[in-house]
Amino acid sequence: MIKKLLPAFAVASIGTAAAALVVPTGINAFHQGDSLAGDGSALKAIDGSGMAKGTADDPSTWTVSSNAWQDDWQGFSTPAADTTWAVLDLGGPTADLDRMYLWNVQEASALDRGVADFNIWHSNSPTLAPPATSGTVTTYDFASGGWTQLGGTSNLPIGTGVGDAGASFDVSGASGAQYIGIEILSNHGGNRSGFAEVAFTTAIPEPSSIILVLAGGLGLLRRRR
Repeated sequence: MIKKLLPAFAVASIGTAAAALVVPTGINAFHQGDSLAGDGSALKAIDGSGMAKGTADDPSTWTVSSNAWQDDWQGFSTPAADTTWAVLDLGGPTADLDRMYLWNVQEASALDRGVADFNIWHSNSPTLAPPATSGTVTTYDFASGGWTQLGGTSNLPIGTGVGDAGASFDVSGASGAQYIGIEILSNHGGNRSGFAEVAFTTAIPEPSSIILVLAGGLGLLRRRR
């Protein structure tokens, strides 16, 4: 009986959008930082270290909890053409990609090493694979093929230390991509370049709810009894 009533008396109520956390599964960078896989490494930029997570799966609630160099990634180069970059692997093509959250270098005596201007790129199949991360500065050109630039140049403010809420950037135009490239064009004046942490979210529409117009529905039910 109810199934017959729905077409005539149902109203669809569109839910608000929710978000799901996407943590990169890997990172390639122009330089490893202070180590390959330990303190101060590029891996520190995707492992959540040094962050206070108000809600674990919601990066908009995360703030910096450490200003130790061990929790930053700072590659050993100042920005120059094709020499300062990072490529983040999202683990597979990621539908409904929405926001990128980025926190700058937080080491108290080295805030100027943080990213300033940067370009965002996305790809599923780069023509040229990014070089492996090592203790040697390696170049990478996003114009080498398979990459698409997302919008214009973005800017990340200098870090402020403990309590820094970071900044978020719209990456919905990269929906479906597996790889996100960050091309560092400038820093805040220091002799290295990097950032502290990065995370992503996807937009997930909540299911529509069905609301019966009770007066009409109840009236029809009474007539059918």
